[in-house]
Amino acid sequence: MNKLLISLTALLFLSACESGKNEQIVDSCFVDVPANGAILSTNQDFKIAGWAYDKATATSPAQVSVELSGEDTKTFVATRVSRMDVVKAFNTPGAEMSGYDVIVPANSLVAGSYDITIWQETPERKLKCVKNHMIEITGEIKPVTAIATPTQADSAAPAVTPKQSIASPVIEPAKATVNNKEPEKKSKAQKKKTKTPVEELAK
Repeated sequence: MNKLLISLTALLFLSACESGKNEQIVDSCFVDVPANGAILSTNQDFKIAGWAYDKATATSPAQVSVELSGEDTKTFVATRVSRMDVVKAFNTPGAEMSGYDVIVPANSLVAGSYDITIWQETPERKLKCVKNHMIEITGEIKPVTAIATPTQADSAAPAVTPKQSIASPVIEPAKATVNNKEPEKKSKAQKKKTKTPVEELAK
């Protein structure tokens, strides 16, 4: 009985030590994707990627995770990747493996707004990095169905108009002759007005 109590006490002590791990707020992180304010669908996988390192020790802790908090709160373990651009930008060789990425599976979150938090963990400390980076998770985003425009609808109409379907009255020969001459006069007048660039230069 005494051994059981000692074991339980030891477990509670270890648990208390773990929960009492020194937690620090840091700013040495960034979320590259998705963009701040991005709208994503609940039924599709999406990627979260960026960089984060421990500025105090100039190292990249192996354990890194991404927390999404909002309508629901879930944490996803990320994978470290090389980011030489971060090394050059901060002149910190220890930040070579500061990159992280994780795929959030479809239907992992309910619809709503979420804030992204990056966690890094060492044996002694937990580093919390908040960048006020928000994303919106919404329902299925359906493609817009194309609607026929008035032009498309007109093109499908019959070629014969109501006026054409009715027999036209007989036109007297004299009037028809006058009508036929008018377009000729207009075309001659248009020809006189229209001149090619070469004719203009020849003036």
